[in-house]
Amino acid sequence: MTSTGIRDARLNRLWGAVCAFAGIFFLLYALSWINARVLAEDLQNHCDKVHTADFPFEKSCTHADGRVEGANGVLFEGVFYGSMVAGAACLAAALLIEAARRNPSRDTPQQ
Repeated sequence: MTSTGIRDARLNRLWGAVCAFAGIFFLLYALSWINARVLAEDLQNHCDKVHTADFPFEKSCTHADGRVEGANGVLFEGVFYGSMVAGAACLAAALLIEAARRNPSRDTPQQ
């Protein structure tokens, strides 16, 4: 395989990583919406303190004894924000590589 082919394959893997991280991010975003808007809808009927958040969606209830019900887990939010950051980093790297490959000043001969 030529060096150009290897570079193209690496760039394609980077774009694949961008798509994978975006897919994980949007899947978890949809799951948090379902949890907050559908599954935890009845929390306000039996709870004094209802907390809501929009990013990621969350509706939770804090009971008098300190127990929290309906909140997103630490692992869930870690994967959610981690996929967002990793996807953004891969996207930035892919765009920088694409911009460097298409730079017209690189192709002109130096005099």
